[in-house]
Amino acid sequence: MNGWTEGYVGGIDYIRAFYRDWSPALLSFALTLRGWRPPTALRDGAFTLAELGCGHGLTSAVLAGANPRARFEAMDFNPSHIAGARRLAAEGGLANAAFLEESFAEHARRDGPPLDAVALHGVWSWVSAENRAILVEVLRRRLAPGGVVFVSYNALPGTLAHMPLRRLLVEQCAAGTGPLPDRIERAVEFAARLAALGGGWFAGADGVTERIESLRHKSPNYIAHEYLNGDWTAFYHADVARELAAAKLEFAGAAVPMEQLDDLTLSPAAQAMAAEAADPAVAETLRDVLTNRSFRRDLFVKGGERLTPAERSLLLRATRFALLVPPDDLPEVASTPLGRLPFPRAVHGPLGEALGAGPRRLGELLALPALAAQGEAAVVRALVLLTSLGFAAPLPEEDGLAERQAQADRFNGAVLERHRSGDTPGHLASPLLGSGVALSRIEGLFLLAARLAEDPADLAWRHLSADGIALGRDGRRFESAEESIAELASRHAAFTARRQPLLARLGVR
Repeated sequence: MNGWTEGYVGGIDYIRAFYRDWSPALLSFALTLRGWRPPTALRDGAFTLAELGCGHGLTSAVLAGANPRARFEAMDFNPSHIAGARRLAAEGGLANAAFLEESFAEHARRDGPPLDAVALHGVWSWVSAENRAILVEVLRRRLAPGGVVFVSYNALPGTLAHMPLRRLLVEQCAAGTGPLPDRIERAVEFAARLAALGGGWFAGADGVTERIESLRHKSPNYIAHEYLNGDWTAFYHADVARELAAAKLEFAGAAVPMEQLDDLTLSPAAQAMAAEAADPAVAETLRDVLTNRSFRRDLFVKGGERLTPAERSLLLRATRFALLVPPDDLPEVASTPLGRLPFPRAVHGPLGEALGAGPRRLGELLALPALAAQGEAAVVRALVLLTSLGFAAPLPEEDGLAERQAQADRFNGAVLERHRSGDTPGHLASPLLGSGVALSRIEGLFLLAARLAEDPADLAWRHLSADGIALGRDGRRFESAEESIAELASRHAAFTARRQPLLARLGVR
């Protein structure tokens, strides 16, 4: 953790992951809900977005595959991350994405176009105060007026309970010998043995034993970057807001729409207490204290314009939405980080039925008698919950869909070829969403077989078996290729009946 890494974990790559939080349509929806005018460029698709500290760059690559009119600038100082991102971009024909191997200081010296949006996922908590100051300068200099910043970070007071565990892991890994993944495994087991003793901090901190148990199932790559960086800081929201104010930024709201609904987590009395604060940053910090929040995903705007209530309603009513699951897969109750939330059938039933037939604007949904009877506020609330939980998504405008489809087809073709060897990013570009869609390796092999006009079960088994992957059912492992191929044929029939039609509607093929 020395030299060029500046205290950041080196020698072990971060996990590959796609984050939908800063997809353009979702950013616009979250801002509109809070009464802010979204950047025009986000709505027309010709935006410039920078992801600073991009890891493997998967989010920027998938978004670039789904938004050909946009320009993406993704940087990370880990050369192996950028090498892999550049290879994916080259294979996928992404002429609108640049992946840069730079430190924050080097990137700050780079000239470039004004930025409409910037994503800072996690790095705010994982870098030094000096590097945070550099990031603020980049935002001050390059974020366009009206631009938006997504920033996520470990939050106080909820993270307080995790700090002793993090210290245990750091010290045990530093004292150990051998490859870092082995040291991480031993450190987690040591923490589990301490927790089994009970008493002390373990007795007074809720959820620590469960967290340690969850770490046993996490990859060492995740644990290394989540816990072992030399700089690891949790923040009160007010302190983040004050640092970003130096770049002329102000807090716009939670990036996850449902986190804008105070009544999901706060009693009326608690809401009233938070509202007593004259400073919005203090009010938001009070909400974190009242909910013991440990992680935040925030949006900040630079010179953001406030919408009138009439303008907000017009923009919301013009927003299109699509389902990401079959209508009959919508639950009656959803388990969320905020607890179990009911989905009232009177709203979610007709809403699921309408969106199951295809994308609809909110205005069109409100014209349906069954939904009109529920009222605009109830329908908007239902869409807020569905989009936040991944059952639905807001959509970009229809203009440019053919262009988005052509680029997504090229990019997805390259990604599907990777499913042969298991080098699977795990997401494909959806031109309808302007975002990504999760896909398993087997589903990817089925789509690849359709492109090649090959038998899907045979093709899938040929590549899975080459990697030593075994299939089974009901706890029994299949011993013969014939059984495995028959199982894959059964899975393909189910895929064709339910999943493939939905993917096709999203433009994923």
